[in-house]
Amino acid sequence: MAVAYAYDGVLYLAVTRRCTLACTFCPKMHGRWVVAGNDMSRDPEPTIEELIEAARAAGLADHPDVAFVGLGEPTLRLDVVVEVGRRLRAEGHRVRLVTDGLASLRSGEDVTPRLEGAVDEVSVSLNAGDGETYAHICPSKYGSDAHGAVCAFLRAAKDHVPRVTASVIAMPEVDLEACRHLADELGVELRVRPYFDPIGGEPHGPPSAPA
Repeated sequence: MAVAYAYDGVLYLAVTRRCTLACTFCPKMHGRWVVAGNDMSRDPEPTIEELIEAARAAGLADHPDVAFVGLGEPTLRLDVVVEVGRRLRAEGHRVRLVTDGLASLRSGEDVTPRLEGAVDEVSVSLNAGDGETYAHICPSKYGSDAHGAVCAFLRAAKDHVPRVTASVIAMPEVDLEACRHLADELGVELRVRPYFDPIGGEPHGPPSAPA
């Protein structure tokens, strides 16, 4: 598994390949584990020191922007994300977290205060404008309730992180106008990402969100 790699001016850090969801658009659900030329199929989960060492080896000094993202959900190792994020920000790096927004639901409590001082931006995978569509394209044991938890996470994160954005992938079944309306209600920016066939080839860059 590539723990740290640079792509398009950003240094990406992958802390796990485990996920909460089984998104239909995720390449790994179709047996594809290569991202931007990096094999993400192996399963080491680096310690804090190993992750920082890997980041330095991958060119941390030359990359002011760092992102926690990968073919896995970073907040499944929230302690690692928070500690590494704090250290990197102390060195002057801008840190972004890409997440499914379900950390609070999994934990049974609001975890967004822990992100304060650890990240500069949180990008949350909203993925749909309603719970039914979300549960269809992002299956999990939480069903349609997961979508409401994502919305709650977005609202709460605004109190602790300077920039919070919601992202959706422009799949045919996703109502982008409904997503824009919901993002407006939540008071966050919406980022629409292009959809690619997860079977048809390697994505051009890092995955837009954990699967």
